[in-house]
Amino acid sequence: MTSASQQCNALGGVVIFDGGNPRTFTAKARETLSGGFLVAVSGATDDVGSQASSYADGDLQVFGTQNAKVFNGIALNNAGSNSLVTVATRGAYLMRCAGIVSGGAWVTHNASGNVLNWVGSTSGTSLIENAVVGRAMTTSASGTNYYALVSLLG
Repeated sequence: MTSASQQCNALGGVVIFDGGNPRTFTAKARETLSGGFLVAVSGATDDVGSQASSYADGDLQVFGTQNAKVFNGIALNNAGSNSLVTVATRGAYLMRCAGIVSGGAWVTHNASGNVLNWVGSTSGTSLIENAVVGRAMTTSASGTNYYALVSLLG
């Protein structure tokens, strides 16, 4: 399942390896999500309290990120709005390329589910820069059928 707003890997979240310890969390989908969507956490002040007992699965709410400045992980399963979804924050995933990806370089996303090289600070202000998704483990060019292996930095 893909949408016009997310052009991620059509096969979903394809993990190659996760370092032996999956780093995932469960969240409530704020919208319909497909496995492989890049997601960000959304919510309001006071979503959690100071005690571990105040935390529940629905406290974290995620959406398919359409802002290159935010990123928390990759959805691992399809989920309807208000359903639970598993989000990976670490591991190496096959990700569709939106621009040149250089092996060993940090990568960001283009707000549409694809990755490209992160170019670093673009201003001398305190504005939020584009999020770093991970580090490229392979090199690729831009194109609808080009993929790179990206290790998430979580």
